[in-house]
Amino acid sequence: MKKIIPILGLALFTLASCASVNSMNEFYDKYDKQATVIPLPKFAVNLAKRTTDAKIFEYIKSAKVFVITDAGKGKQNSVMKNLASATKGDKYEQAVKVKIKNSNVNASFLESNGKVNNLILGVNGLKNVLVIDSKVDLTRAQLDEALENIDLSDLEGITDILK
Repeated sequence: MKKIIPILGLALFTLASCASVNSMNEFYDKYDKQATVIPLPKFAVNLAKRTTDAKIFEYIKSAKVFVITDAGKGKQNSVMKNLASATKGDKYEQAVKVKIKNSNVNASFLESNGKVNNLILGVNGLKNVLVIDSKVDLTRAQLDEALENIDLSDLEGITDILK
């Protein structure tokens, strides 16, 4: 009986640490020690507008970038699974899930009064996991058009701007 208690404790701890998250706050709390969260200053958004062809930057008012560097494939998959769970728990709609070469781009959004006002882009498959949590002001049609031609190099460029 004494041997079972530590094993059960370890099993419960393992399950708790692997549990998915139910909100973006829980997501950020879970990865707080493993990631860097950087508010994307207005000048960086403006620079991204000028230096990329990504139409989505035209609509971003403010954003924060969440980066986990040097993450292996298993870690990246786990983070993206938790991101999907967090956005679903916060009632985000999933706009698109795109595979570009070895990378995945997931876009989820919140809409109110016919306007999209919050957009989360999750990117993995690079050596980093990149989550862009942004305030936007656009219609669903504008969002669909902006995401239609999203290019991975444009999103990778954000990490270069922040260095």
